[in-house]
Amino acid sequence: MSRQVAVAVFDCALVIRLARSIATIMSLPRHSSVPASPASMSTPSPTVQHHWLIGEIRGTMANFAQIYFIPSAGIGALLLAVLALSDLAAAVTGLVASVAASGVAIAMRLPHAQRHTGLFGYNGALTGIAFGALWQLDAMFAAWMAVCVALTVMATAALVRRGLPTLTGPFVGVMALTWAMLPWLELVPRIGSNACDVGSPGFVFCSVGQVVFVAPLVLGLLTWYLLALWNARATVWALASGGVVWGIFVVVASSWPSLAAQAGGVGINAFLAALGLGVFARRPTMRLTGAALAAVICVILGGWLTPRGWPYFTLPFNLAVWIVLAVTARARPDRRADDA
Repeated sequence: MSRQVAVAVFDCALVIRLARSIATIMSLPRHSSVPASPASMSTPSPTVQHHWLIGEIRGTMANFAQIYFIPSAGIGALLLAVLALSDLAAAVTGLVASVAASGVAIAMRLPHAQRHTGLFGYNGALTGIAFGALWQLDAMFAAWMAVCVALTVMATAALVRRGLPTLTGPFVGVMALTWAMLPWLELVPRIGSNACDVGSPGFVFCSVGQVVFVAPLVLGLLTWYLLALWNARATVWALASGGVVWGIFVVVASSWPSLAAQAGGVGINAFLAALGLGVFARRPTMRLTGAALAAVICVILGGWLTPRGWPYFTLPFNLAVWIVLAVTARARPDRRADDA
């Protein structure tokens, strides 16, 4: 047991070093002092093609970070590394799905600036991670995952064109469709991973990793650290909101034991709701309200869906954020999350 802890600590230290190195590299200015000639603009040169390829690779990595509202290829690569430490199979299928989502976005000729920040591909990457975490790989698995990834890109593009917050709505939609078609798809379940311990305050950090199916507490803590590298203020407020919701949940669950089955969903959706509202520059009180609302929706949906064997994934987070954004849309003008 002590050896496992030592290995986990060593892995975390290695990823933290990589995170600091990438953060330093990302802070360096990138510019070119050589103006483009008319010939180079009319005929793509090998250098231009190389830059295009690098941009698409960065977009593929940014898909993983955008799951947490972060438009960064460096953070996305580190999150993929953390996922690989937790569940290599889920990391591989997530990477394949991310590449496929980027390919679909290119085929649809979606704006390259938004592709490179992961806006169109993060729901596809999350779908691939979920497939790898829940089911075993076979021909039907691969074919259906490809269909679902393509659907997430198309749904995301449709919502973006209408100026609507996408969140993880497309992911929830394809997962619900998959669950409805399980009798025909015949996907083989994998053995479930370890869940978070709701009785410990570390549950809050563990829930951060559970968003991408990372279960161990130490890797959840590392995931939170990577998020804080990008936007410490929004991430800390999200963690605080999740902690408050966890405390209330533990107190209520002591007299309502059946709530324990909803612990995982409450932790994930409450944190995401607070983080998302922080990115949308809502006040801390609204972030806490959104986290609490997501928890309540988890309990309601869980009481209805769990007996039927249907998971709700991140649907409560989506509903809570959409509701709070709609209520506060006319109450205040939008401002950058960094000013909140």
